[in-house]
Amino acid sequence: MRRTFSTSLLAASLLCFAGTSAMAQQSVAFPETVFGEEAPIAGEQYAAAIDQVSYYDSCGMSCGDVAMGCGDCCMEAPHDCLWSRSQLTGDWHGHRSCLADCGITVNGAFTQFYQGPASGGNEQVFRYGDKFDVWVNMDMGKMGLCEGGTLTMHAVDWQLGQNAIVDATGLAPVNTAMLLPKVGEPTFATTSVQYTQALGGGYMITAGRINMLDLWATFYPEYGLGLDGFMNTSMILPLNVIPSLPLVTNGAGIIKAGERGVERALLVFESQSSPTTVGMDFPNGVTIVGAVRKYTDFFCQPGSHTLIGVYATGDYTSYDTSGWIVVPGSGVTPASKQGTWVAGYLGQQQLWSDQCNPARKVSMFGYIGFSDPDNSPYQFTTSLSVEKFGPFACRPNDRAGIGYFYNGLNSDFQNTVSLVTPIGDIYGGEVYYNAEITPWFHLTTDLQVIHPAVNANDTAVVLGLRGKLAF
Repeated sequence: MRRTFSTSLLAASLLCFAGTSAMAQQSVAFPETVFGEEAPIAGEQYAAAIDQVSYYDSCGMSCGDVAMGCGDCCMEAPHDCLWSRSQLTGDWHGHRSCLADCGITVNGAFTQFYQGPASGGNEQVFRYGDKFDVWVNMDMGKMGLCEGGTLTMHAVDWQLGQNAIVDATGLAPVNTAMLLPKVGEPTFATTSVQYTQALGGGYMITAGRINMLDLWATFYPEYGLGLDGFMNTSMILPLNVIPSLPLVTNGAGIIKAGERGVERALLVFESQSSPTTVGMDFPNGVTIVGAVRKYTDFFCQPGSHTLIGVYATGDYTSYDTSGWIVVPGSGVTPASKQGTWVAGYLGQQQLWSDQCNPARKVSMFGYIGFSDPDNSPYQFTTSLSVEKFGPFACRPNDRAGIGYFYNGLNSDFQNTVSLVTPIGDIYGGEVYYNAEITPWFHLTTDLQVIHPAVNANDTAVVLGLRGKLAF
């Protein structure tokens, strides 16, 4: 039986906060990437301000010493005003920096969404929802516990309100962030508690409770989570991983990282999704994921190419109705097939960068994925997008993007669902503009145009607003 989290653990999670999954020992950064490009820049600016401030008082302790017991020594840097700080709550009178010096990084975000189909789709209705996320990253070496160890947690993953995923078209989710912890209902969970230990030579082992969107952000920090860039899941990652790879599950594996990020990975996961429970009972086998990534520098611009393969050993519903059993008076019993697979390619290429400000750049991202035709809704999926970070010189922390996706459905899946209503392939595009109102608050306008799966529905024109507050 699966065990539910205790009330005490939930309370502890609220106090702990959380940082995105990180492998700091191998230059694989998680916490900063959650907040887009502006966080590292703001961090450097703040560090420069810190250098001009003395953190000593009459007790003779430094800020690092304060974190170990002298709570009155740290003071807010004089240059950290409300409208220029990178996070709303600032440096907590120096204590946030003290914690970071001691190996504990805390970040949080409160993101609000107002989104819905203006026309077409399943239903024309706008819905309001929000996400409250807190991440923590603990560097065990700096904490004096275990050199090369890192504990990362997505300790608060709290979904409130409603979303427009089903209103638009469910097979191309229009709001990635609202997929977790559960779609369609207010949910609180701790979706990631992951320990990583560096072994040397760039290799590391990792194990624990894993949030797949956080894990995805280790490979592509600019594209994951749906809090800063594109909102539609089809623009961020291949949906072919359904049903083999759960969004929240337990797993372990080995990863090879280099100076530019993850290079190789072999991971094994529990095949069931456990967003609000501990899991650990392996009711349907395991999922094995392997990935190899090659970094390039075409025309002196960085890029990467990734091959990924997934195989799940469990039993999954077969959409080939010839094997289904019809029981008079009791309905239909679908057939099942053991094992399912996914294979895909992902490419990322920077097209341009500002020589005076490398954070201003144009980047292209695309993928194509194929899956088992017997038990996956998707036969193949593909996407291509272009984003500009700092679209205007006077707006260096804004970002904008435009992209197209195509989700081809398996013929057996189409035939099965068409017994109820005729369906076809899903394709569409998205364009967004993310504007920095203050360094800690960004407002995104988003437009998605999607040809829905249900043939009877008109093309969905989905409008959305997203406000993200980093605290």
